[in-house]
Amino acid sequence: MAWLYETSTFTDQHKLNKIYFIYGEGMASMFIFLVFILFITISIFFLTQQKYTKATLFMLLMGCSYLIVMSCIMIYMSKDAYYYNSLEHYFSIKHSLQNQLMFLPVSRVNLIRLLNLFTMMFIYTGLCSAIYFAFHVQFRRKFILLVALAVPCIIQVIVYDPAVYAHLYFKLYPDYVSSQSFISAYETLHSVTFVLNTLYIAAGSILLIYALYNAPKVRQIRSNIIMILISYISVQITYYYMNYWAPDVLIKVSKAAHFISFKPLNLVGNPSIYNLLPYIAGSCLLVSLYSIYKYTRIQNSIKNQESVISKNIDSALSTSRVFSHYIKNELLAIMAQTEFIESMCEGSPEVLEEVRVIEQRCRKVYDRLDTVHQKTLKSKIELEPVVLNELLDKLLKDMQVELKQIQIQYVPLNKGLVIMADPYYFSQAVENIIANTVDALEYVPEKSRKMSIEIILKNKWVELVISDNGVGIPGENIKHIFQPFYSSKPTATNWGMGLSICHTIITTHGGKINAESKLGEGSSFHIIMPLLSIAEN
Repeated sequence: MAWLYETSTFTDQHKLNKIYFIYGEGMASMFIFLVFILFITISIFFLTQQKYTKATLFMLLMGCSYLIVMSCIMIYMSKDAYYYNSLEHYFSIKHSLQNQLMFLPVSRVNLIRLLNLFTMMFIYTGLCSAIYFAFHVQFRRKFILLVALAVPCIIQVIVYDPAVYAHLYFKLYPDYVSSQSFISAYETLHSVTFVLNTLYIAAGSILLIYALYNAPKVRQIRSNIIMILISYISVQITYYYMNYWAPDVLIKVSKAAHFISFKPLNLVGNPSIYNLLPYIAGSCLLVSLYSIYKYTRIQNSIKNQESVISKNIDSALSTSRVFSHYIKNELLAIMAQTEFIESMCEGSPEVLEEVRVIEQRCRKVYDRLDTVHQKTLKSKIELEPVVLNELLDKLLKDMQVELKQIQIQYVPLNKGLVIMADPYYFSQAVENIIANTVDALEYVPEKSRKMSIEIILKNKWVELVISDNGVGIPGENIKHIFQPFYSSKPTATNWGMGLSICHTIITTHGGKINAESKLGEGSSFHIIMPLLSIAEN
């Protein structure tokens, strides 16, 4: 349409290859430019390295759309004489930069189209990212939902296009509607789309909150979702404050003069606030980039069944290693001395026998300490997806000899409960609990010894309960059983480190462990771990 025109002329010095120089004139615009470049770079990296999920990909598109919308607003305002003397108050844009932006080879009509397109892209991709974070549904259903959500967005891009608006106006006025009726119809449409877009934004935030609530109770996963949620809501708030009115036509049409004029943007609030918005939004986008990267690594590693999280084990295990090493050296020295004493007492059989008893006791303690030392050689916990049922089945099979005189009550579940765990350390913790249960049954008649193992699913947690009908633990002792070096047994047979190490391992995994007992009736240990997922067998 020939009558949609701009009066500006262009010279060679105002080409697009000057954009970097142009952005350098204003701090806010420069910051947006740098964040935009960073977003593009990371997006390309994710695409080429396949380091992304659909949720994070949609969120990256949302961030890019936001930055393009802000750039379109700055350029549109620079081309509007209405803001000539006030633009510096909005985005710290100097007159020199404003003049450069004014002569960029892009018309205000196309700026409105870009603004409307990427506004709807921002709203749509924001909601889609939240949907992918919150739900795991079948591809066909999700595809239908995404298409259904895209239809209102596409319609808005079309109906708010300046050329479509002008074409409808010329077709309908004055034969079918009056000028005022036509404008009123568009105002009503704008009110409807405003409510719809607000619902899209609100729904995205609500879905991300739901995703956080519904996420596995694994601290590393939840902390990244919290960072993404905070960044997401912050970006949505800054968008809504600045661009709540979009998309819009932003033109007035005169059929008699075959002429269009452009409306100023409907900005609200103190202009100085707009100086802060690029920094707030840009910072939130950068934080979300980091969170997306971390979250994507975890999700991809879980998907590929790889080790994903390394955590330093608590210093209690390091202490036990040092302690074991020191005492082992001392025991070796004592055994060396007993050998020397043996050579001196060959003529005294009674003394020689006592020396050999001492040597035998030292060797037993040495072997026990060596076992503790070997079990704590690893200094890091490597968390990976582990099927609890399979780990428990293997552990019971390995402990068949210790459990042969005990009636085991254990019914495996028909579905695999996946947790984040270090197979080595978690197996050691459960083995220690079972070993303590075996000890508790020592004074129970052989035919009456019972142990029950139960797995209970509680929302996003899985509880492993190991119970026995042993002698029980006195009430004054049970609150101390997880303390290092505490034991109700003689130190000659027990060092009191087993349950302390169990407590350290379970809590380092992000789980909980507690014990319940009644004297003379038995005890039960409850290990509660965050549930990652459920796999049907």
